[in-house]
Amino acid sequence: MNVNVTMRTATTDMPMAAHIAGAGDDVILIHGGRGSHTHWARNIGPLAREHRVIALDLPGFGDSPDVSRDIDADRYLSLVTAGIRHLIGDRFASVVGFSFGGAVAAHVARQLGDQCRRLALLGPGGFGEAKGRVLDLKPAPEAIETDPRYRAVIRHNLLAMMLHDSASVSEETVDIQCRNIARGRFNSLKVSLRPTLIGDIAAMTCPLAMVWGANDAVAYPSPQARAAGCQAVRPDLELTIVPGAGHWVQYEAADTVNALLLDFLRTN
Repeated sequence: MNVNVTMRTATTDMPMAAHIAGAGDDVILIHGGRGSHTHWARNIGPLAREHRVIALDLPGFGDSPDVSRDIDADRYLSLVTAGIRHLIGDRFASVVGFSFGGAVAAHVARQLGDQCRRLALLGPGGFGEAKGRVLDLKPAPEAIETDPRYRAVIRHNLLAMMLHDSASVSEETVDIQCRNIARGRFNSLKVSLRPTLIGDIAAMTCPLAMVWGANDAVAYPSPQARAAGCQAVRPDLELTIVPGAGHWVQYEAADTVNALLLDFLRTN
């Protein structure tokens, strides 16, 4: 990442780990389901050249502690929001969320109100259940990261759901996915499959950017259809659909997304 990253561990007041790099205005990065701060492996460094980047491991993911198995979505979101308030204090912050983290980010931004400078959502969840969507996912054998059979299934599933171009799936990419799956202990679908996103973005006035990969298999029936629903309530949003990229757009098209985010975050 070419920057020094320090980790702030979870506390009673902040029930999640935060990986912090850079200096300047606060930018909070919120990862997707079965993920961690490593969903931003290709973004933290470039963004940290102009900002203080705070890449979270949400409760029940990565380096953060577990949450109760019966915790509901509202309680979970309250926990995250309270932790972020503790983390940033009275400072302004921009919030960037990916996939499940997009639904989380929209809720957090709405709760922060005027304290949220800008909100950027990448392939966000929060559109409700995608009835009719079919993803060619294979069941994984016993989860042993070094087992070639397991890694082959993870590679297949990455291309079925997360990435578009097979050239995007390196051994390092598979390593990231394997580790994130092993350390994901909260059912993110409790949040991402609720139809909350449109209401959240309609209720806020901060500048809003939304980014999808043109080949995002998760964005059913299409990225354009999901974007249209968002534009109906926020016609001022800055929309980008990135050609040749899948769901994990900030990884597969890192240079493009980093430039978009830097431009969006620095605009007065």
